[in-house]
Amino acid sequence: MAKQGFRIIDSDMHVMEPPDLWREHLPAKYRDRAPRISRVPGEDRLTWSFEGRFFPAFTDHPKRAKLNKARFDPEHEKFRRYDDALARRFDAKSQLDAMDEEGIDIAVTFRTIGSHVIAIDDLDPDLEAALAGAFNRWLAARCAEDPDRLKATAVLPLQNIEHAVAEARHAARELGHVALVLPTNPVRERSWYHEDYDAIWRTACDLGVPVAFHGIQGAYQEHLGNRYLDNLMLMHAAAHPVEQMLCLGGMITGGVFDRFPELRVAYLEGSCGWLSWWLWRLDEEWEKVGHADRVQLAMRPSEYFGRHCFVAVEPDEVVLPDVVDRVGDDCLVISSDWPHDDSGYPHSMDNFLAVEGLSKETQRKVLWDNCARLYDLA
Repeated sequence: MAKQGFRIIDSDMHVMEPPDLWREHLPAKYRDRAPRISRVPGEDRLTWSFEGRFFPAFTDHPKRAKLNKARFDPEHEKFRRYDDALARRFDAKSQLDAMDEEGIDIAVTFRTIGSHVIAIDDLDPDLEAALAGAFNRWLAARCAEDPDRLKATAVLPLQNIEHAVAEARHAARELGHVALVLPTNPVRERSWYHEDYDAIWRTACDLGVPVAFHGIQGAYQEHLGNRYLDNLMLMHAAAHPVEQMLCLGGMITGGVFDRFPELRVAYLEGSCGWLSWWLWRLDEEWEKVGHADRVQLAMRPSEYFGRHCFVAVEPDEVVLPDVVDRVGDDCLVISSDWPHDDSGYPHSMDNFLAVEGLSKETQRKVLWDNCARLYDLA
């Protein structure tokens, strides 16, 4: 397949988990506690519930009621484009059909609710590990319907690092997952450069797979989006990119890339327009106060970024040429975000190819080369 002469790897497509996923795939002792579809209190709407909470986080909060009704209106045109996929419960065939329509050759496939239900700081670690394992097994089986085109990514249970390492090894070695997926917001208030996580970075290097940081809009954890429960526009505009900026900054300034020089890291679904300013700002701080910091970096922050990191662009991100001019085009990948309500589907790749000011070489790198290098795909 070729779209305007380009092959395309989508760095970040999604699934919509079926209602019976965890009831069917959890060990028997946990099935009565499985996430399930429930009616939102006070609303004529269904969503996921688990352990007495509703998901996405705080979706049952009184401040969210009117926003939920507007955002999840099934008659809105942004949802009607998914009618056929919805009728098939967003199965693998519906994703492959969407890829054909967009001109996508390979899709690296991510969770939707699979990260939300484990984003609870006081969740039982053994239950969390069971939830992550069940999801990863289900996703591997789904992607096996066309393993050349669909690539799975594994969620990790972070309450217990030993559980996380064991699941990473099983998912990559036994199930064929091509990346380890982590949230961008803090878990149990640990910074991403906390020494507890070194075991995960070491495991990713040993397995030869990247770590993909992919945020969620809010969580029953420390999260920027939780400040703005009554302001969906501000929550959605800020939470993904700002949490990514802090996550990226922490990984660099906390010395993670000095300790693990082979680690590859991606920052997905938070756009890229912030990147040139943030790297400039980190470089400035390194020059001015870096000598007094706890971690003494061997290089400028922007140099670590260039050696280790990738960032996903929005397909219609008109500021992209400026980022390419200031940062370069070796670190950028493309994401369609299908089948979420804010995706550009079915015109995501058309929108990207219509962005003015990009060379054919840059387009080729963003659409294929960089993503193939990130996920080690031929």
